[in-house]
Amino acid sequence: MKNQDYEDYDQDYEKKEIDIMEKLHKKKMAVIERCFPDKNSKGQGLTIQQFLKVMLEHLDYNKDSKEETKKITLALIELFKEIDVNGDGTMEWVEFSNHIIELGLLRNDRSFKDVIKSYHPAENIKDEQKHETVIDRVYFFDRLKMLLVLEKESPKFKVYNSNTSELIWNVNAHKGYVLSAEFIPDQNLIASSSNDLTINFWDSSSFNLKQILSVPEIQLCMRYARWSSSQSNFLYTGGSDSIIHIYDTYDLKERGTLSGWNPFIKRDSQQYGHSSPIGDILAIDQQNTLVTGGLDGNICLWDSATHQPKKELRGHEKGVYSLDWSDWSPMNQCLISAGLDHEAFVWNTYVKEKIFLLRGHNHPLVGVKCLPRTSQVVTADISGMVKVWDVRNFLQIQTFNVPADEIQAFTLTYPKKQIVVGARKMFFYEYDEPKDQMLTDEKMCLKVLYNQTLTCFITLHPDSVKTWDARTGKLQQVYRELSVAELTTMIIDARQRKLFIGDSEGRIFTVNIKNGAKMKKFERHHKMITDLAHWSNDTNRRVISCSREDTVNIHDEDSQDAHKSCRYKMKQHHLSVNSLHVKQDSENLVSCADDGAIFIIDLVSYRQELVWKCQYELKKVMFLESHNCIVSVDSIGNVYFIGVLESKFKSKLLLQKTYKAISLTNQEETFPVTSINYHDNLLYLGDELGNLKIWNIKQVLDKVDLHQVEQKIKTRKNNDADTFVTAMDYGQEDIAQIFVIGDIMEVGYQRKAHQDGITYIEVCKDGSHFATSSFDCCCYLWAFKNGQVSKIGALILGHDANWGYRIDEISRAEAAEQEANELLEELKDTIIPTKVEKNDGQISSSKQQLLDRLYGSKQQKDQQLQQNQAEKEDKKEMALNRAKNALKIYEQFKQKQFTYQNQQNQNDQDIKKYDDSEYKDVFQQQDYDEEEEDNYNILTDLQEFKQQQLSSGVYSSKNAFKTKLIKGHHKSKFS
Repeated sequence: MKNQDYEDYDQDYEKKEIDIMEKLHKKKMAVIERCFPDKNSKGQGLTIQQFLKVMLEHLDYNKDSKEETKKITLALIELFKEIDVNGDGTMEWVEFSNHIIELGLLRNDRSFKDVIKSYHPAENIKDEQKHETVIDRVYFFDRLKMLLVLEKESPKFKVYNSNTSELIWNVNAHKGYVLSAEFIPDQNLIASSSNDLTINFWDSSSFNLKQILSVPEIQLCMRYARWSSSQSNFLYTGGSDSIIHIYDTYDLKERGTLSGWNPFIKRDSQQYGHSSPIGDILAIDQQNTLVTGGLDGNICLWDSATHQPKKELRGHEKGVYSLDWSDWSPMNQCLISAGLDHEAFVWNTYVKEKIFLLRGHNHPLVGVKCLPRTSQVVTADISGMVKVWDVRNFLQIQTFNVPADEIQAFTLTYPKKQIVVGARKMFFYEYDEPKDQMLTDEKMCLKVLYNQTLTCFITLHPDSVKTWDARTGKLQQVYRELSVAELTTMIIDARQRKLFIGDSEGRIFTVNIKNGAKMKKFERHHKMITDLAHWSNDTNRRVISCSREDTVNIHDEDSQDAHKSCRYKMKQHHLSVNSLHVKQDSENLVSCADDGAIFIIDLVSYRQELVWKCQYELKKVMFLESHNCIVSVDSIGNVYFIGVLESKFKSKLLLQKTYKAISLTNQEETFPVTSINYHDNLLYLGDELGNLKIWNIKQVLDKVDLHQVEQKIKTRKNNDADTFVTAMDYGQEDIAQIFVIGDIMEVGYQRKAHQDGITYIEVCKDGSHFATSSFDCCCYLWAFKNGQVSKIGALILGHDANWGYRIDEISRAEAAEQEANELLEELKDTIIPTKVEKNDGQISSSKQQLLDRLYGSKQQKDQQLQQNQAEKEDKKEMALNRAKNALKIYEQFKQKQFTYQNQQNQNDQDIKKYDDSEYKDVFQQQDYDEEEEDNYNILTDLQEFKQQQLSSGVYSSKNAFKTKLIKGHHKSKFS
């Protein structure tokens, strides 16, 4: 693959799930569900090969393109691995269906990169200018960083600096009243319209008049549009005559009009447009759609290329004069409208009905605005009440009242987030941005982990978990509200798909790293969780926890009952247990506590043994990988090396070294070590002052390896028991002659790596990079090379432009592509355990068609394709005939109804004979589809499910929704 291919692959990395969702037609769900085994069958789910075969068959993509097939396969592999978080190698229907629903529900509303905070009155920004009348319109032009203010019944407009509120220009613009304004970036012009029937164009730098256009009617609103599908850019204006005018911004000449409703023509399906003045215009480039709102309450959608009508959205009872588009994410794209109604309407432009109402105002709204690149939506009403909403869940975040009798307009500024409200003067409200963009979080950073599988760093804070892109150092996601108590520790599982998190009240739970969904809970401790460990083998998976209590709990990760997950409790310690560590590729767990004791426990047999004990509180302990040695640190600055397991120095103190560092007085003093880690003969240590040291302990470990106990091989002939060759009984004096302080060499030192104590050190798998977290709320990435420790990046809210961590993307992409190719080859021999229904020994025709499509030859597939095409043409013809028949019946009904209504003695019962039931039946046949609504993908129903959950709770559970999704059928109703 070329480098450009890898860049494209990397850019699509975060969108794979969404792409799969968009290619999954909701009508295919029932067919896909049949491909999963029954719960009672031996196979509880589909293997990755079977899953790929099913999905590649039913996803909507170009199946003749090998390149697209490979991209879809890569995305499906990642999707399978994410859904199969339990790691059993199969995917059940419940896992798959629950995952796509949770994904449609915005990942349980916890994967919020930006949690919306509050706005407060600006302290240093005030409007000191005198306004002759009430402010009627406020515009913000982000490229100019200007606020343009229109006062009611004034021929002037004022221009302010949006950051300081300083008045820059006071322009005498028209002979009549200025009604609207817009910025045209193509020529750096500002357009203003007036009731003097002109549109004036001003230079945005000097505000000199450049051109005047005469218009036939008063233009109440203007909107600039740059369409990616067209070479021309347009200025759309809406007038009091309900006509939209189209001007080319290159030469400012009119290119056409979108006609309004003609009251003298009969209202029917052939007439589109507004029957009243235009309230607002909006361009949605992502959907090539122009949206207009009118004071008649209608919202019209027009095609940007042909300017032909697409559809109308009806729901407002009163006028619409504010439109905005939210595109926070592919799952959060929606149109929002506001006007004289007391609610803002939320629309999915693919369907005709509103999907949600933003309720809470008691007066008519003055507008709705979406803050770009955020999930914030702001509404305000004439009484001065302003509300901030979150478009990800449509929940109200904040409400405040402007100290004014009445307001007429407001706008939002960015990137400096402000709400500017216009009344008799302007009121400025600033967003509560993080005060220090150089921090990882405003609260301390308790731990940092590196996830090699997902190429991200994960940081733990008292109220959140954050993931950061290892390629760029940028913040990816923030998972908040995971617990009601403060989070204290976390550990990652062996597959690097899940986090096990503990809190200050003894809770332990599992979180999906990719979407923040809480998956499972475990039996609680009574006090704060101090450390966690994870261990797994071919048959068992265990989560080990310790707390401020004196117990170590061993939980079964696969336990279904959270209150009975604990398999064993070790109660050998007498005080708070502080640290746990599992030796790689073994069954041994080591723990230390404030009682000064170190224990090792076998995670299979639960056999326990006291390793060593000292008089000080032990705070950290860990195995030194494959060596029979552990390292531990106490509360006063001592570092201990102890022999364990098959070492001849088992339970013996091999070496003790005092940790010293330069203090604030430039004197070398002893400090407690707060964090340790080990990799490839190097021991990393961080202290409570933020200093960092690296020790080379290779000589110590070499001596440990030389004194390993040799085990006799058990023979079948004499059936001897397992025995060990015992060496001489080494005393501490003998050990002191073998292990000396000189065996430990300091090879790296970074004074004041942090401004406070280091909480954790995470060594990356390559061994040359490591990350540190600290109580100073920062997390840094370091490189260690040739004895030099250098900082190469920081995980900060403002993004470190000098981020220096590099990932071998080519190797990763090649490995992923190779895996995809191998799986595609295996698909030829893959059999799907499709569920079939037997009827007198025969398979139903629908199921047989399914099997034929999955296993049939190319000739059969071609025949099936031709048959489907023919059926599609037949359906079109049938639909056309039904439509003609329906119109004919409807006209007959109207004619007969009119006739009978003019007969004064006609019985009402006779009229009822000519109701519209016959017309309804025509459109309620099951094989009739509405192209735009019923054929839309599954995201439509997911959005509907989410909104009904929030409002009326129509679907009480995911199972109820899945029943509706798979078995339900949408029917068009005559109204």
